[in-house]
Amino acid sequence: MVISVDDHPLSLNLLLFVRHGWSIAREVDIPELTPTPDPGASQMPASASVAEWTDRWRIAWDRSWDWYKIQDPDMQNHPTQEIMRQVLQPGQELHPLIPPLWTTEYDWDGLDPEAFNNWHGDLIPTVTNDAERKNLSDLIPAWESGVDTIIVLPYAGYFAKRISPRHLAVSAVTRNEPTTYSRALRETTP
Repeated sequence: MVISVDDHPLSLNLLLFVRHGWSIAREVDIPELTPTPDPGASQMPASASVAEWTDRWRIAWDRSWDWYKIQDPDMQNHPTQEIMRQVLQPGQELHPLIPPLWTTEYDWDGLDPEAFNNWHGDLIPTVTNDAERKNLSDLIPAWESGVDTIIVLPYAGYFAKRISPRHLAVSAVTRNEPTTYSRALRETTP
């Protein structure tokens, strides 16, 4: 049984930072963030309207989640330099080895990279590496149902959602507490 834990999903965390820093897409149902990002000098560029940036953000958010549906499950596969150059050009289709990034499409325009990196660095989970082992009785049925990847998001409070047959998204708060992590594994297993 192999379960991988993505406790720093760069594409999703960057989008959460953009949404928070620019105060866009507030109608999208996303829990509060913890820790709350300090946007630093981030400011929405005037090159598009708030509505346009919000639409772009929603498209990027959906693409980031869609990527998990096509993600290559073999962790031994790595993209070549040529694939990296091609995929990291604006307007590319999703690639199973490389998640889509906001910065591929829009660079760092309007974003404070240092503020993002500081916040992203603070997201290192406080949970020990044995969170899965502590919850084996609930993890095994989840794995048997197809879950092989846990995605940890910087959401406040309890959060658990099966986003694909292979992927379970949980908040860091959920994963850090054995009782809530156990609940998340049970509730998202068919």
